[in-house]
Amino acid sequence: MSNDIELLDSFEVIEQKKLEKSLEDEQKRLYAILNGLPGLVYVRNCEGKVTFANHTFKEIHGEPENRMCYNILLNRDEPCPHCRKQLTSGTKILRQWQCVIKDTIFEVFQHPFLDADGTQLYLMQMLDITKRKLAEEEMARLDRLNLVGELAASIAHEVRNPMTTVRGFLQILKSRDSLHENTDYFDLMISELDRANGIITEFLSIAKTKTELYTVVRLNNLVTSLYPLILADATNQDKRVVLETKEVISLPMNEREIRQLILNLTRNGLEAMTTGGILKIKTYMEANSIVLAVQDEGSGISQDIMAKLGTPFLTTKEGGTGLGLATCYNIAERHHAKIEVESSSAGTTFFIRFQLLG
Repeated sequence: MSNDIELLDSFEVIEQKKLEKSLEDEQKRLYAILNGLPGLVYVRNCEGKVTFANHTFKEIHGEPENRMCYNILLNRDEPCPHCRKQLTSGTKILRQWQCVIKDTIFEVFQHPFLDADGTQLYLMQMLDITKRKLAEEEMARLDRLNLVGELAASIAHEVRNPMTTVRGFLQILKSRDSLHENTDYFDLMISELDRANGIITEFLSIAKTKTELYTVVRLNNLVTSLYPLILADATNQDKRVVLETKEVISLPMNEREIRQLILNLTRNGLEAMTTGGILKIKTYMEANSIVLAVQDEGSGISQDIMAKLGTPFLTTKEGGTGLGLATCYNIAERHHAKIEVESSSAGTTFFIRFQLLG
């Protein structure tokens, strides 16, 4: 009888060890899966204590050591308002939201589950979507440009025709001796029509869809040819222009459009500065691109405006149309170039990077 009991006990011990081994293997597989998931993955309890973190999480934030998630991720002593509600609600449904940590945008997924002992836990997965958000913003900006382009293409020519007629009749009336005393009024009306015509011309440049002739252009030669014109503008405003060109290779470009881009950026830079300011125009090679940089000493661009640069009709200048910079972005896009902006209270620099197509 005692032998049977011993055999039974031995069998139970073996089965127990098999069960423990099975659980251990299952746990290893689970951890291997969690370690292989993209992004930051961790497990926390209802209070926010981190009980597990995957390899990516540890590489960035180190071992969790049972610290609170808000302490590890945000260096806070208490949960943020949004997260506090999540922690105290004891929610048992999948939730998803976005947050920003150190200029990185994360998509956060919260998967609730019960531990073996019935404890409520949450599997958290944080995916870096910064590039995706930037791409979405860029697509939205291009959509706005395309919309304005379609609008410009459809109405600009139709508006120009009656304006030309009105301008012609105003010139005829102005030439009549009986109306000589009203010359100032005629001049004002004609100048306003010319200003409206200038806005339509900018509209048409945004709406341009035809393929223009591209020729091999050396950017330094183009900038140098425009330098006297830019210098004249600066001198009239009691400002200075410095030209710094380094050797760059030639590139197929639409010379007329690149001239327009350079003049738009330099005139914006001059207008942004007070008397005595210095405008710098630079060209140089950088990795796989040719860089044109226009740097001013203005007061800088605010962050809310920076996020919307290139949007048609966005302007901070009195009497400005907000189409000049939008035209620059459109020209850059047609030339497979990218415009990047750095701005502070000491001034603003526009970098136009023309990609070398291999």
